[in-house]
Amino acid sequence: MRLNTLFAVVAPLALLLPLTAHADWPKGEREKYMAQCTEAATPQIGAAAAKAHCACGADAIKSYPASDIQALMDNKATPQLQEKALGQIAKCKANAPAKK
Repeated sequence: MRLNTLFAVVAPLALLLPLTAHADWPKGEREKYMAQCTEAATPQIGAAAAKAHCACGADAIKSYPASDIQALMDNKATPQLQEKALGQIAKCKANAPAKK
């Protein structure tokens, strides 16, 4: 009898798990991010380091809900979301020295 009670409690929670999952980048937005990021970073750190840094940044925020990523890309994100994303991306600081 206890097993039936446990199942009755756990089953609905298991069915809700897909609703808590986060989406990947909206279609085409990762490529747009990579293009903008590498263009901005290349003069400071070089093309190879910029590509690696931007890919790391893209991976750092890919677990965000698609609506948050879209808001960031459209410059419509809340200041809190911007700070959170920048904090995640900042962890990807390029190890290469600045290009001279």
